[in-house]
Amino acid sequence: MLPDTVVWLKSISFQVDPKANNGAPFVCHVVVPYSKDLKDRLMSMDSKAYFNNIDRLEKEYRDSIEVFKFDLIPGKNQMDKSIGIRSYTKAMGAYLFAKYSTAGKFMESVGASPMAVVRCQQYKIEVLSVSNLKEVFGADAK
Repeated sequence: MLPDTVVWLKSISFQVDPKANNGAPFVCHVVVPYSKDLKDRLMSMDSKAYFNNIDRLEKEYRDSIEVFKFDLIPGKNQMDKSIGIRSYTKAMGAYLFAKYSTAGKFMESVGASPMAVVRCQQYKIEVLSVSNLKEVFGADAK
């Protein structure tokens, strides 16, 4: 029997609008929790709370957290960043947090498909999964 797998994410692509975050560089983190407690905490956080607590979370949950960090520059696409999760069968989710200077939640789940496309727009982020990549890449997307 195969164990239940919640997270399939292997790569993430960013499309960063020139007006994202008012044109200022920003960071995005993809966070993978390996405990239910951490998953519940992450799901209750917005981006501001997450970035205010990330140092403490990494210390408190050092054996049950994995964080992939990306520096993004508005107007520049950064495509196909690999995500090498240490255990796909033990991961309890994958969540993206973007550190915008404007108010907003800026937190999305990204683990349900092998590839996610993140559109960083002026006042929001939008995550597209494999099931709707045709919208991004046209009819030839697979």
